[in-house]
Amino acid sequence: MQWPTAAGAVLRALLKSGSASRSVIAAHAGLSPATVTSRTRALLDAGLLRESPPADRSQRVGRPHSPLELDRRNAVAAIHFAASQTRVAVIDIAGTIVADAMVPHRTLEGDDLVEDAATALAALRRELPGAIRLFGVGVATGGWVDPEAGVVLSHPLLRLQDTPIRDLLVRLTGLPVELDSHARAMVHAEQLFGVLGSDASAAVLFVGNVIDAAFAVDGRVHYGPGSSAGSLATLVPSGVGSEGTGLLDAYSDRSLERRAAALRLVESPTIPALIAAAETDPRAHALFEERARGLAAVAAALLDVLNPETLIITDRAFTGLPAVRATYLDAIAARAQMRSSARHRITGTSFPGRSLETAAATVLLHRLYTDPLAVAADGFGTHRVAATAPQFESR
Repeated sequence: MQWPTAAGAVLRALLKSGSASRSVIAAHAGLSPATVTSRTRALLDAGLLRESPPADRSQRVGRPHSPLELDRRNAVAAIHFAASQTRVAVIDIAGTIVADAMVPHRTLEGDDLVEDAATALAALRRELPGAIRLFGVGVATGGWVDPEAGVVLSHPLLRLQDTPIRDLLVRLTGLPVELDSHARAMVHAEQLFGVLGSDASAAVLFVGNVIDAAFAVDGRVHYGPGSSAGSLATLVPSGVGSEGTGLLDAYSDRSLERRAAALRLVESPTIPALIAAAETDPRAHALFEERARGLAAVAAALLDVLNPETLIITDRAFTGLPAVRATYLDAIAARAQMRSSARHRITGTSFPGRSLETAAATVLLHRLYTDPLAVAADGFGTHRVAATAPQFESR
């Protein structure tokens, strides 16, 4: 990851402030007034900023100085491939969801998943206001993802093996496409729109149907050779999982849903339904507490090995059930070598209910906020082709 350019610093200052004068932007971005003047002019010309009228012109003398704001007619598409469904959304450059859809999987084959996602995105685009401008498509999923190649090398639940997701979606949508793992994308999202500073060290423990991790040091998200960083399969001590297997799958959303179905806790054993049931049913609550105690071993290892300033746990029960959050914190404190709560901040996602879409969009948006003029000039890269009907070449 490169550090933000001057134009990127201007864009980030306006993301945080909402609307500001050039002098305020200069102070927040740490730039000279002359640099802010030249960069804001370029960003206005690129259509990424716009001037908003002053709140009150009546008392002003001379030429009015209009504050600047992000032009939120600019947006990106977001696609997240999960175990049983795909989330498709359009999100503006301030991180607000403009439109979204949920697409159940008809098969687990890569070609089908991509085709269905592209079809859903095309339907969303037809309903968008005419002023919305899509820069491209951000894609996130679990497993081993190589962003440079645009390929999902393997996914533990989907039939994605060396699947060229980027090229397939470029062919179907006619838009630039970028791809990353959902855990790394979550770190980028928290840096842009959430609790993390741009230079913070942080780790994310991603808890869903896939359980993995990502981390950043001094604001730089770590990828490693082949972008394979994030797997937790060998981190879990023997005997942590159910029946002594040590497998993280014992704590996945799917595992909890299967156990809830066996216990007949709710009619439809989804995680949201189980969280709602856990407010009154001790048996449902016990499932989440057991998971919290098990995954605390992983969280404690991340704290001790990486020593980040912030640890973000994306388990929906961490955010939705205060007693489960307390169980996590107590169990982590009991296991971690660094036990002082003052040394680390342990928190949930900044985007409850929309974390997956936001993470996928940020695969592209973090590039926009790093070098916006380059992005505006080349459309997020060189992966642009003409849109075609949803047909795939044999592979």
